[in-house]
Amino acid sequence: MSANVVALPAPEGDPFAKWPDGRINGMFDCKPQPAPWFAKNRLLAGRAHGWAGMGGAGKTRAHYHLAIGGVLGRLPWDWEIETTGSAALFLTEDTVEDSHRVLHAMGAHFSDDDRKRLIKNLRVYQLAGLPVRLLALEQQRLLETNAYGWLMEQIDKLPKPVAYIGIDPALGVTEGDELSPAHQRRLGELMDRIAIESGACVVLTTHAAKSLHQAEELGSHASRGSGAITDALRGEYVMRTMNADEARRFGVDDRAERQRYVQLQATKGNSLPPEAYAPTWLRRGDAGLLSGVTLEQVARGSVGARELQALDILKAANQTGETALKFWQAQCEAAGVIPAGTPGAKEKAMQRIRDALVDAGMVSKGQVRGLWIPL
Repeated sequence: MSANVVALPAPEGDPFAKWPDGRINGMFDCKPQPAPWFAKNRLLAGRAHGWAGMGGAGKTRAHYHLAIGGVLGRLPWDWEIETTGSAALFLTEDTVEDSHRVLHAMGAHFSDDDRKRLIKNLRVYQLAGLPVRLLALEQQRLLETNAYGWLMEQIDKLPKPVAYIGIDPALGVTEGDELSPAHQRRLGELMDRIAIESGACVVLTTHAAKSLHQAEELGSHASRGSGAITDALRGEYVMRTMNADEARRFGVDDRAERQRYVQLQATKGNSLPPEAYAPTWLRRGDAGLLSGVTLEQVARGSVGARELQALDILKAANQTGETALKFWQAQCEAAGVIPAGTPGAKEKAMQRIRDALVDAGMVSKGQVRGLWIPL
């Protein structure tokens, strides 16, 4: 066990005094209360969830958004916040300067009243470089530490009710082995206990395996190491940046632009409806801030308003003879049919327009290579 981490003493008295007695009296006759939601049909209040992703996917930024949503009652994507109150973030890899930059960028979008509410009800604990292990390893057993006691004291000081608690990342708060099912389940159980005792939605971020990025379809147990941590939590979400296949499907040609898009998807949820498992697409803006976006698939051969406008441009240019692709592209750029981007991105966008019109039988090659005519 680390010299800077001290295990808490065992509690005195009967350890089973508050355990249930097993009776089910009234459960058949009395209608149960509906499940309490932090984010309706997405994240439960009073329970713990995992949030997996590779480094750089935006997991920590998502924490900031969720915590602020817990105070203000809204998110920059289409999840409905049902439980508001205070919120706290425990960030083991962030410094005060890191948080300052993020919060300053976010604050530019808030009203004065929003800022006052956040100052009163949001706490961000920057713990980079501190021995913040909540579980210490002692002879193969993971024991709660004085740091865990400190964390619970901070939560107790928050204005009530407590809506959201974010802990980032899992490896920063335990001395347990990432590959050990027993150690990972112990960590998951501790997160759920924090949620149950505080009444807050608790989200713990975990690192995911690199293979996640290229997976055609996301599944549960995305966290790197033992999947026992997912079993111990009530829900799991996965974040990953857009991969090359998805970029082609949605017509995102520029590689730098592709890196801004992040897929967010539920992969486990004991109380989630089926629609919760549909992917949500987010876009990273300045300072990595996230916002919801709608992406439409671009099918090869499909002709829409953009392609028809490009066809009209070709017809106008073709009145003086067969038209070179580069000239056609330049005319499309000038008309705004092809959006701004790198030269390579604009060239690929033109190729997609041309291929769609060819497949639809609306344009054809000219007599000379590189020239095109409308049909």
